[in-house]
Amino acid sequence: MTKCYLYSFLFCNCFNRDTATPMDWTRRAIEANRKALLRIVAGLVVMLNGLSATVMTRREHLAVLAELRPAESALRRLIAILADGMTVTVGKRRTLPVGGIPKGKGTGERSPVFALFDPRKRVGPFVKRVSGYGPNIRDFDGGSAPIPVVPEPSPDDLVDAQRTCRRVQALQAALDDPHAQARRLARMLASGRTKYKRVMRPGRPPGHREPPSGVRWWYPVDEILADCQDLALYALARDGPGTAA
Repeated sequence: MTKCYLYSFLFCNCFNRDTATPMDWTRRAIEANRKALLRIVAGLVVMLNGLSATVMTRREHLAVLAELRPAESALRRLIAILADGMTVTVGKRRTLPVGGIPKGKGTGERSPVFALFDPRKRVGPFVKRVSGYGPNIRDFDGGSAPIPVVPEPSPDDLVDAQRTCRRVQALQAALDDPHAQARRLARMLASGRTKYKRVMRPGRPPGHREPPSGVRWWYPVDEILADCQDLALYALARDGPGTAA
């Protein structure tokens, strides 16, 4: 959905009515972008073989992440708008029973949970640690042990896809019921026990890609992310400071 189409849709369906409010067109924009994200998720499910893939080539995995990261960022902004101004009741933190929690009869595998906060960028200098092959020890005769050569990553290398499948599952579940995720976010912010106070990180959103000269967007999901970013900045700034952004 292009921006001009989105804005004309909102104008024709909201501002030509006397009873229209800013929240009316905000809800319509959220629903339009939610449906667009559902189409993106349908494509990701196909790419991951129905979310049953355990391994895939590095080339295929990078193609999935190129669609998944901006889709997650776009949905976070829609959830932040829904959670803004929401009134929730925060219960008391439960204490563990004496002797620990009894083991149940389940499999022990949790359902995937959607991440409501943008991953933050690292600030300041940091050293990237690379796993090596142990100490470089030389013997007393002046020789040295041969150092193995690390092969360059190949696009055809197999990588684990289970974690990516769980992320897509969490994204799909959150799109099916964004209001439940908004209530979850509102409770987290009201409790004051979150690591971050705002959903959106400063600067460009995760998954943002600058298109080359002469190209408007790389993929349709990039345009959806740009629309959701603009919508969140406008809707949350309209409500004043202290919002969920």
